[in-house]
Amino acid sequence: MNLEYVALAVILAGALYLFWTQKLRMDLTALAVMLALIVPWPRPDGEWRPLLTPAEGFSGFGSVAVIMVAAMFVFGAALARTGATELWGMRLFRACARTEGSLQLAVLGATTLTSMFINDTTVVILFLPLILTICRERGWSPSRFLMIAAYGALLGGQWTLIGTRSNIIVSDILRQQTGQGFGFFDLTPVAAGVFLVSAAALMLVGRHFLPAEEPGETLEDRLARHYLTEVMVTPRSAQLGRPVREVVAGLGREVAWMGLIRGNERLPPADWLHLQAGDVLILQGPVPVIGNLLKSRDFQLREELALDNRTLRSVDLVTVEATVAPRSNYVGRTLEEVGFSQQYGFTVLGIARRGRSLEDRPAQTPLEEGDSLLLLGHVTGLSALRSNADLIVLAQEEFVPLNRWKAAVTLGLLVGVVGTAATGVLSPAVSIPVAALLVVVFDCLKVRDLYRVVDWQAVVTAAGLIPFGLAVEKTGAARDLAELAVRLLEGWGPVALLGGLALVTLILTHFLDNSAVGIILAPIAHQVAVVMGVDPKPFMVAIAICISACFCTPFAHESTILVMGPGRYRFRHYLQAGGLLAVATWLVTLWLTPRVWPF
Repeated sequence: MNLEYVALAVILAGALYLFWTQKLRMDLTALAVMLALIVPWPRPDGEWRPLLTPAEGFSGFGSVAVIMVAAMFVFGAALARTGATELWGMRLFRACARTEGSLQLAVLGATTLTSMFINDTTVVILFLPLILTICRERGWSPSRFLMIAAYGALLGGQWTLIGTRSNIIVSDILRQQTGQGFGFFDLTPVAAGVFLVSAAALMLVGRHFLPAEEPGETLEDRLARHYLTEVMVTPRSAQLGRPVREVVAGLGREVAWMGLIRGNERLPPADWLHLQAGDVLILQGPVPVIGNLLKSRDFQLREELALDNRTLRSVDLVTVEATVAPRSNYVGRTLEEVGFSQQYGFTVLGIARRGRSLEDRPAQTPLEEGDSLLLLGHVTGLSALRSNADLIVLAQEEFVPLNRWKAAVTLGLLVGVVGTAATGVLSPAVSIPVAALLVVVFDCLKVRDLYRVVDWQAVVTAAGLIPFGLAVEKTGAARDLAELAVRLLEGWGPVALLGGLALVTLILTHFLDNSAVGIILAPIAHQVAVVMGVDPKPFMVAIAICISACFCTPFAHESTILVMGPGRYRFRHYLQAGGLLAVATWLVTLWLTPRVWPF
């Protein structure tokens, strides 16, 4: 018996157990795997040798894949923070919100398109508030749209090299073996086929499985529905000289004009009033609608008051809905234990879990990923709350104007990355880190935020697990497993092996981190191709596509976790709608990949 294979099996089994049970953080598990590979152990010849040398064991931290993953987080954050995505996203949603079906299709298309270039989890975080805003404006149930956004983000990650970190990792393994990884658009033809079939399946069948829950009048509705806001007309406003009533009417039915302050005089609503620079409009309406108004060049925030008896006694109090982020440090702990109120000045009023309000005392309830929190606090604490990496603020927006110049710069850099990759002028391994550096140089992302926006847990997880793939290759385990697979399916041809590997990938991606699935299976897939004497690229493409097809459970990916609380979804909703997409992905990948990338 090959003792090195036994050691690898034990290390892998231990890692899979820890990944599944979450008894140890994912990044710590990856580091433990890395260290286990470089710790010497006794061999039959009496010598103590590790599976990998220290240089090989730590090579993941110098990997091209890890550098690209970190740069991808930085560049994606710049796209989000400059408002480059929100600028067109909200316009698209409002234009398409004529019917529920048209908005669902717009959400699917927008999240898919954005996720081609921004990390899929970031895309969901970015579009969640926009979707909730549209739903409040139209009176629709968010549960009819949020899961579609999560699925769109996962489908978009399949299209390009930088769509998701697992694509980068699989490409890097292919590059190590053959000298050439994926091109920027190598995955696109197969991903496009998967998207077309999945979109048709989702819109024709899957969307009917989505719940249409109308929660009724909740505490959140009572506290956050109506706000009294004072907005000042800016000197460069395009609305100057227009009748005030006409301007307010254009904001929507939910916004009411309560009065106008001009100089030291407060005037009641009147048809004769026309806007002047410095006028202060007193408006009543929901926060999302007012928030979008304040992001224009026409108005700026003066003061904000929640129209609730409790908040009227303190004009600076504000309510916020937030979701516990994936891999949050709050998971398993109560807000009292983490000193949340003392640190941020916000009090928790209620917690919803999987769509149901918890009856226990909120501050003493251990939190889980995806929990929705209703918070009450001082408006000055919003900035600190929004920078808290353990929470994602949904129902309250920080009213800062969109910076169109910086958004244009960021979009220009994105075009540069895509253009240089398409023409071969620069490798994505070079262009993406360069673009990430330039967004900081051009102040599209603050230097102080540079290290905050990177998901270091994801980066360390990838860096720690990459040596395992190297060990599988170095010990010969990948080749032996490949030869075994070929013998078992001998006579069926490469298509059967492709289908088998894609199916195993599809199953594992629902239980393990996407990066781990790629690192474990990519070396084996390459060796299967070598043993059969065929091109390894179709096998690697199929694995990369199927890794992103984690639609069937809420806990398979951060994107699906994020929408569970706000959408009030149950496990069956994921299994019904997501199972359809998973089967469609496998079938299309199996049929289309050999035609695009022949064996």
